[in-house]
Amino acid sequence: MQPTEEHRDRVLKAALECRTELIAYARSFLGDYSAADDAVQEAMIVVVKKHDQFEEGSSILAWCRSIVRIEVLRTRQRAQRERTLVQRVLDDAIDSAFDQFQTVSRHEEEESRRQALRDCLERVPDRGRNVLNARFADELSYQQIGEQLGMTIEAVRKSLFRSRQQLKSCVENSLRAAQ
Repeated sequence: MQPTEEHRDRVLKAALECRTELIAYARSFLGDYSAADDAVQEAMIVVVKKHDQFEEGSSILAWCRSIVRIEVLRTRQRAQRERTLVQRVLDDAIDSAFDQFQTVSRHEEEESRRQALRDCLERVPDRGRNVLNARFADELSYQQIGEQLGMTIEAVRKSLFRSRQQLKSCVENSLRAAQ
């Protein structure tokens, strides 16, 4: 064997003898045996690649522990990125579900209001309904409504006011009763 191969073999053998301590060290940071084992395995690959950097006479445990610490930090960073991605996807899904619920809820609420308005419009007397229709559907002025229906401007105003009040009260009561 060449001197570098002998050195490599001694370093690897000594590193493998420290494996139990290294896993315990990694586990104290990660809290998970499987993740700690993976981090130590990655560290061992680094030990193989960098065996020539180990100085004879120094502590193999301390050297390996510094490599394991770097791998633990990498493991934590990967886990944080994955957790962050999962959290973002989860947040987006929650937002989407909430928006969809709000849209459906708003649509149902608007449809209930429209139906209540239709029902209440049927209860308004013909004259009031004609005034409302002329004002809001045909967009006529008070004067035009008066001329069309044979009413004074003041009578148009009063009719609109009363009909709107009646509709508002009826719709609110209908919606309250539906809850």
